[in-house]
Amino acid sequence: MNRLNNIYRGMKTRCYNSKRQEYYRYGGRGITVCKEWLESDHKTHKGWKVFEKWSLENGYAENKTLDRIDNNKGYSPENCRWVDIKTQANNKTNNHFITYKGETKTIKQWAELLGINEHTLGTRIRKNPKTSDKMFSKENLRLRMITYKNKTQSLKDWCRELQLNYYTVHCRITRRGWTVEEAFTGKRKVLTRTKRSVKM
Repeated sequence: MNRLNNIYRGMKTRCYNSKRQEYYRYGGRGITVCKEWLESDHKTHKGWKVFEKWSLENGYAENKTLDRIDNNKGYSPENCRWVDIKTQANNKTNNHFITYKGETKTIKQWAELLGINEHTLGTRIRKNPKTSDKMFSKENLRLRMITYKNKTQSLKDWCRELQLNYYTVHCRITRRGWTVEEAFTGKRKVLTRTKRSVKM
């Protein structure tokens, strides 16, 4: 239980040791540990035992971290849970939350839900903070998985397999309007107009 004990000590230190670097994000803004989890007796270590019992009964595992459900409230059985790293990362106070069609999620969560590259979505939001259907559009999804010669894989994988420059191929498809075959072969089909005969 060394790991769990270290988590317990870290929780208290963040809230009550003003010399700690991260104190300003915890104790410095009013985050506390509930009375039942604080040690009230140095001989019996009552607070630690209560915390340990709660943890073991509420999903503690070596690959999970202690997470506060509401980041503006303190550490307590009602506001804490054991979660994986990904869930906790989505619950950080420094995350950028976006509300779209009545739902609020982080950029990472929206990107995963919509199948849009997280960096692409983040760039769109920085350029225009106002949410819109166009911002959350999947119009570039065709570049994620491409079927060519009866084989489907990502554009990056195709470029790696065909030894093509990714940015060149990407530009051909998105900016120049080339078909996938044209972008891969580098051969642009030019439509020729037939001359009409003019009767005099």
